[in-house]
Amino acid sequence: MSHPVHPDLLPAGVRAIELAPGVPGLAFNHPSFSATLSLYGGQLLDFTPSGGQPLLYLSPQARLEAGKAIRGGIPLCWPWFGPHPLDPNQPQHGVARTALWSVSAVARSDDGFHVKLAGPRHGELDVVLTLQLGSSVDIALTSHNRGTTPLTVSAALHSYLAVGDLHEVSLSGLEGATYHDKLSGGKGNLPADAWQFDAATDAVVHYAGPCQLHDPLWQRRIAISSSGSASTVVWTPWREGAAQLADLPDDGWQHFLCVEAANAGSDARELAPDSSHTLRQQLRVLAL
Repeated sequence: MSHPVHPDLLPAGVRAIELAPGVPGLAFNHPSFSATLSLYGGQLLDFTPSGGQPLLYLSPQARLEAGKAIRGGIPLCWPWFGPHPLDPNQPQHGVARTALWSVSAVARSDDGFHVKLAGPRHGELDVVLTLQLGSSVDIALTSHNRGTTPLTVSAALHSYLAVGDLHEVSLSGLEGATYHDKLSGGKGNLPADAWQFDAATDAVVHYAGPCQLHDPLWQRRIAISSSGSASTVVWTPWREGAAQLADLPDDGWQHFLCVEAANAGSDARELAPDSSHTLRQQLRVLAL
């Protein structure tokens, strides 16, 4: 297939690429970082500061093919998070991850790049993604109700944050928050200390304030902030879960932690006719 974006329409530092047959993308090169965006799924796959480690984890066994979600980067869960609330035959986490998104704008500034993508329509809902790539990654997912009756949207920016070794990292900023772990069924409050991981976790934390992922092996922190959300999802499949995922190496779980801005569970949003809602996350790499 020909690339949906003509090269002449792209600013300096941006190239139209084909990630796999039928999977178009954009490659960004800037003096301070490089990045890769897949138009399939509207998914940022890579953002690497110059001379540093990647911000995002992309599985080396990720499937870049129609109908399959890409394992890694920042998958877009929309317009529902998890299983469909009414129809179990609908795809997990919605339709955005396996749709081809179209480019509305790509611009360059001294700081980096601004990208705007138009996503799939689902019934009377449509969605737009905006990305600011520069000293940080700022990603925003805006849902709009084009219909005449209220509609409910749940969503997540399913960020796979790359780490040197999951055994060594800690997540601070969520101390004492209430949570529900969907794997264990456990509910309660997180400890008063920074969160460290020693088992599979799939927790909806009922707090969306800023937090930091501390990575001593790579000598860095990832500062994470969000808006348009009252919940943070934290996920690691750990060893046992990774063994059940064909598109993840058996040891891949050690190299990422998902910390997601989300409208999950009771934080789903009802949109009145002709109204919109924006879910946003900002990720910034800092030295320890």
